[in-house]
Formats: sequence, structure tokens, C-alpha cells
Amino acid sequence: MFLSQRQFNSLSKIRLPIPQLIVLGFFFLIASCSTQGPSRTADIYPDKPKRYGEQRDHKFDYRKDRLRAKEKEVEPLDIEPPLKSIADLKGFADDMDPASLGRVIDNQLAVMFKQDPASPVRLGDFTLTRGRLVETLEAFQKLLQKNLPQEEFNKKVSEKFLLYRVGKGKNKKVLFTGYYRPVITASPTPSPRYRFPIYQMPDEDSKSVKRQGGIRLVGSNSGIKQIRQSTENWRNLTREEIDSKGALSHQGLEVAWLENELERYFLHIQGSGVLEFPDGTRQGVRYQGSNNYSYNSIGKKMIRDGVITTSQGSMQEIKKYFANNPQDTSKYLSQNKRYIFFSLSDKGAIGSGGGELVGGRSIATDKSIYPAGGLVFVKVRQPVLDANNKIKYWKPISRFVIDQDTGSAIRGKARADLYFGTGKKAGAKAGHYHEKGEVYYLIKKS
Repeated sequence: MFLSQRQFNSLSKIRLPIPQLIVLGFFFLIASCSTQGPSRTADIYPDKPKRYGEQRDHKFDYRKDRLRAKEKEVEPLDIEPPLKSIADLKGFADDMDPASLGRVIDNQLAVMFKQDPASPVRLGDFTLTRGRLVETLEAFQKLLQKNLPQEEFNKKVSEKFLLYRVGKGKNKKVLFTGYYRPVITASPTPSPRYRFPIYQMPDEDSKSVKRQGGIRLVGSNSGIKQIRQSTENWRNLTREEIDSKGALSHQGLEVAWLENELERYFLHIQGSGVLEFPDGTRQGVRYQGSNNYSYNSIGKKMIRDGVITTSQGSMQEIKKYFANNPQDTSKYLSQNKRYIFFSLSDKGAIGSGGGELVGGRSIATDKSIYPAGGLVFVKVRQPVLDANNKIKYWKPISRFVIDQDTGSAIRGKARADLYFGTGKKAGAKAGHYHEKGEVYYLIKKS
């Protein structure tokens, strides 16, 4: 704010008390400071020099690559893996008959021929195509058909296939457990003897199951209850809710009824079985699906509780404990909330990879790490049984198997489940099986 000479002279003629003059001067000082002058912010905060011809941009697009994690590109296994991953194994002796090996390869190829050969699958630290697995099985099958002497066969396998050892730890070991297909007495209708149903899955259209619950009327002191129906997604039902509280009963979902609660539980663990009806007929059942819960080992829980020892953790010993302590059966079975549903099947046991399993020739692994349809060579121990299905001793074995299946308890690089077949003898072997061994995947060289 500026005054002309005339304005200044006129003001000077006015006689004001000193305090008023001071206030008036202070007012002029403030007015002159508040008048906007040339901006200096451009000098204080100049634009940063542009690099590499960049345009000034305040959208922060240049940061998106820093904020987003870069996806790791995985090369298909079209070249040989590093030498450290190739196993030094010269002999490929197989303790089983060639016919069973040919059969399990045929079973898996029949499924894989219908799948996209370009789809990627994981093999440990590598990614390869499903077509590469098919090529491997076909090449190995042709080699088997030549019926070569063992020494020449060993040489051809080493020449034509990469060997990729998997496992964990310094010695690259894999922990094997066993599974089988039990034969269980059952009935197509319920009776006082057959009281324990196995279920098929509700239709996917049935998003929920009906349950009843009581609610107290608002403002009532008489305790009168009104029944209301609530709904719950059937996949969220636990083992206890289904088996003990009947959450799925009387909905037409029963496949058959068993006479033993424990046999029903272990049928869930194995995932498939054979039902033997009172008239002597047999009917296969296979895994159809499950609820939303993860597997929880009741054996580990029983060991922690001190009711059995670690050496008593086999299926046979667990059954023996419950036979002597039936009051604990429901208490422990309900600890495993995972529930399995079944469908009728006239085929044998079918793996998660779609192919029919063959006893002694099929294994289950973690399918987030190892591929269905993988050709595998294993070296491990196996029990030898007497006439009463008791273990006489353990012997070392080596054989070719096909990776065809998975299991809720089979997780990680160092776990595998060996399928022993159908019946009591297979169950006697599988129930005690807990062995560490060597596992080698074979891939046809490019």
C-alpha cells in the first residue's frame, strides 16, 4: 500500500494523540506486508532436472515397477539341469514283475493323452510341460518292451534319461508312509448292526444344509420356544457335526452303512475301499470330495496325550487301543475335522492324477511340488509278512513307480505315500509303514 504526497500532507495536518498515531502506523505496516509480491517458490523449490528425456509427471507411474514384485520366470526343462541335481545312480534293478509296471504306465498315459501337452507342471525346482512327461513315459515303455539284459538296460536308462533326485536334508531322503484299499463289511440299508453311514457329496447347487435351532420369543417369560430353520454351507460342517449330530442324515446322501465307526474313519483316511455286502457282492467306493478342513492326525494327538507311545502310532495299534478303550473313540476321531465323501465305482482305486493305481507301483506326493504322471525310481525298505500277516522282517527294495496321487497328509519335498493294493495283506504292510528312502525322477533327455 502506497500514499501520494498530497495524501501524506493532508494526514500530517491532522492532530492525533500519540497512541492513536502508533496504532495507525502499525496498521499501515501490516497492510504493506500483506500485499502480494512476486512469488519465490519457484526459486526455493525448483523442478528437478529431467533425466533421459522424461516428461514431468505427477501420476507416479514410474514407481509401479518398484511397488510390484517382479514375477520369477521359470525356464522349461528343455536343457539338462545343473550337474549338482543329476544323481549318480548306475543300477536300476526292479524287484517287481514287468507286467505291473507296464500296466501302471498304460493307466496313467490313458489319462494324460486327453490333457493339454503344453500345460506346465512343476518338478521340484524346475518347470516342464505335461507333454514332456508323456514323452518320458512313452520312451521308457519302448525300452521296457525290448526286454534287455539288466546291464544293458541300466546303460540305456542312463543314456536316455536325466535323473533328478529329490528329498530333504544332507542325504536327500524322503519319508515314505503307506496306504491301501480296505475291504469292509457293509450294507446298502441301515439296521441295528449297520449304523454308521458313509455319504456322497451334496449337490453343488445345494449351497447349504438345513439345521434346526430354538429361539426364545421376545418378551416371553414362560420359556416357550419357537423353532426356526437356519442354513449353513455343508463344506463347513465338521466330522463331529456330521457323524455325531447327524447334520447330513435323512437327505438321501447315504452311500452305504458300516458296522464299525473306526472302520469308517480309516476308510476316510485311505480315500477308497471295497464294500462287501451280506449277500457276498462287492462294490467299490472312491474319494469324491471333502469338507473345508485340513487333516489332523489323531495318532499324534494320542501320543501327545500319553495314551499310546510313538512306537504304537501305527493303524493297527491305534485300532487296538480303541478296541480296549471304546469310550475314547468319538473323542479322538472328532479331533480330525476333515470329512471325506464317496461315490460308487466299479474301477480300482483312482489317483488324483486320474489314472488307476497299481499296488506297489503307485505313489502319492505333494502335487504343488511334484507332477502327476512322473516316472520315478525308488530305493527303500518294505516289510515281509508271515501267513498271519505279521511282519517277519524288513528287506531293501528298488523299483520303478509312477507318481499318480496325493494326500492331505503328504506335504513338502520329503514326503511320499506308497500304495500297497487291496485287502488285509496290503493293510498290514501299509499300517506299519514309516520308512526313509531315496527317490529319483526320470526325464527323457531332449
